[in-house]
Order: sequence, then C-alpha cells, then structure tokens
Amino acid sequence: MINITSPGAYANAALTPLEQDAVKWLDGFYQLEHLLCTRMWAMKLSPEASAEVKFASLVHDAERFFPGGPPSTPGNGFDDPDYLFAHSTRSADIVEQWLRDRTPAPDDAFIRRVRHLVLRHEIGGGWEADFVQAADSLSFLESLDWITVDWVQNGHYTIAGAREKLDYTVERIRPSIAVAAALPLYESAVRALDAAHEIKVDLKRRREIAGSRRFLLGLSPEAETAGASVR
Repeated sequence: MINITSPGAYANAALTPLEQDAVKWLDGFYQLEHLLCTRMWAMKLSPEASAEVKFASLVHDAERFFPGGPPSTPGNGFDDPDYLFAHSTRSADIVEQWLRDRTPAPDDAFIRRVRHLVLRHEIGGGWEADFVQAADSLSFLESLDWITVDWVQNGHYTIAGAREKLDYTVERIRPSIAVAAALPLYESAVRALDAAHEIKVDLKRRREIAGSRRFLLGLSPEAETAGASVR
C-alpha cells in the first residue's frame, strides 16, 4: 500500500533558518516531502553530517520545481548520463543562484561545497556525496512510492518499466548501512507498484500534500483536514 504521510510528519525536523527559508522557497513543489525526507535520511545515516550535506540533501532536486528542465520521466533509462548530468547541473545552478542572491549570502566555501554535493547527488563520489546519494535513494523509496504508481496509471511506464527505477535506486547505493535500510523500503515500494492498477488512492491529492509546507511541517489546523481527505 502507498505510504500516506501524517500531518506534521516533519514538524520536528529542527531546520536551520536557512533551511526554513529554502522550504518556503520550494513550497508547492510536489517533491518537497522527498527533499525533507532526504535530509532526514542523511542525518540518520551520518549523525555527524555537515551543514553542507544537510542543506544539499534538502535542495538537491530543486530544479524540477522550475519549468525548462529535463523531463523527470526519461526515455533512455533512469541511469542515462545525459539526463542525470543535465538534472544535477541545473539543480546546482539554481541552488547556487538562490544562495548568492540572499542578503547576506552564506559563506562562499559553504556555497561551493553545497554546489559540489548537489552536482554529485545522482552519481556519488567521496563519502559525503555517497551519503547524499544514499539518502536520496532511501527517501525516494519511502516518500515517493506513490509516484511510480502514478507513472503507471498515467501511461508513462509499464509496471516493468517503473520497476527499473526502483531497482536502479537500490543498486546505486554504496554505504552498506544504507543498503540494509533500503531493502524493506524497496520491497514495500515494489508491492505498491505491482498493485498499481488496483490502487484507488487519490494520487492527485497525494501529490498536493507532498508539496505542502503547511501540511508537512504541521503549521496550521487545516493540515488535519487535508490529511483526512486522502485516506
């Protein structure tokens, strides 16, 4: 069954002021929950994670919120380097510009390190980038299990085609601690995908709450009403 997020699921995320501003910036993005979940996994996998790792985890897919980027349903495979590099580079450019436009802007070393990690969030490389990539993978399996079902129901992929995304998501993980955490999430996501034609969850509403800052952080009483409507 698809994971249904509870109102205020990320209320205790202990976001820094900069991270809070980034969440406001990305409010309405259908992958906002995925970004918050990625940051959470980065901290679980590496409790000593740097500020750069946490922030890069929170904003790594930012480009998909802004028109003009590569499609999120690639036609040449989910491991297609052209797609991965275009997506990662555009995200890094957008995040860097957002950081540099702030007053005052964060330290230049912080900005450059965040850019480096966002550039590598799909391919890894170095232990910090490997943990960001692993956190991204775990978060996809946990918080975006509904999107593969949506792909099938909307005709973007067959069940077998969407399954390739789940397989690749696990296969690319390097840290052994993350592989162990991924397996039960993978199995759950596969079960949901295999039942894609039978699932009756309102996926449009699921997408809306996945992008709602108010719902995810539990910022208003309306969150309870929104949560009830998707069950």
